[in-house]
Amino acid sequence: MKRIFMWTFILSLFGCGNSNSQSKSEEISIEKIQEMFTNMENQGSNLNQKMLWGYFFTSNKKDKFDQIANELKNQNFKFVEVYQDVDKSYWLHLERKEIHNPQSLFELDKILYKIADKYEITYDGFDVGNVDKDKAIERNTYVVPEEFKTIDFQKNNFPCLLIGNTAFDRFPHKEEFCYFIKITTSYEKDGKVLLPTNEELEKLNDFEFFIENSLNENKIKNYYVFRDTYKGIRNFYFVTNDKNDARKTLELIEKSGKSRPFQFEILTDKNWNLYYEFRKKMPNE
Repeated sequence: MKRIFMWTFILSLFGCGNSNSQSKSEEISIEKIQEMFTNMENQGSNLNQKMLWGYFFTSNKKDKFDQIANELKNQNFKFVEVYQDVDKSYWLHLERKEIHNPQSLFELDKILYKIADKYEITYDGFDVGNVDKDKAIERNTYVVPEEFKTIDFQKNNFPCLLIGNTAFDRFPHKEEFCYFIKITTSYEKDGKVLLPTNEELEKLNDFEFFIENSLNENKIKNYYVFRDTYKGIRNFYFVTNDKNDARKTLELIEKSGKSRPFQFEILTDKNWNLYYEFRKKMPNE
């Protein structure tokens, strides 16, 4: 797309070129729309509320735009503007305040493609913003996207594997979530590099999910931050704002005997030094 948008928070448009007709193969797929919704939700956007959706048509002539705008006016589309791009193509911008999910947006696109074909122009795609154009899309800043990175390095001649979520670089609530839960468990290792066997890897992953689900089921807000695997020991770290209830839950799990053996400690780390030490080892890109 070659348009410049002035909104504070704009998502990617999935439109294509500036020809007078849009072939079926160029249409925005349901997978692309689902990807956009997933990305927005991962960034903390609530799409279950009314948003301002913009829809764009383009052509090397603007003589059909009035007909399209009038036809879609009956479906509550509002005319915004017609403008000319730097490549001399013309653009028609319409908008409508509505709630969408991936399927509903995909179905609407199919209708707009047909209208574009009818008038022999191109439907180029959509954008989305706050219903108040002076404001950015509201985000839940407690939602942390998953941006996991991995690295392995040698430590005392044995490999150490490190994986963690680097999205916490931008997490604004570090002061509140200052309690790091460190879970330590030993594992069955191979005979050479002392890393987990394939079977043990699956069990370790299941154990991490078990701990996380146990915290969630007890209404303890938590985030998985990072883990290290080295020489027969795996440590993994959650962060929480509920130290006391987290401790009670983990003590009950220990006493129940229903999980693999483990030890835990809850570390108060208001400066997130544990995270930043982990972060120093990770690639920046």
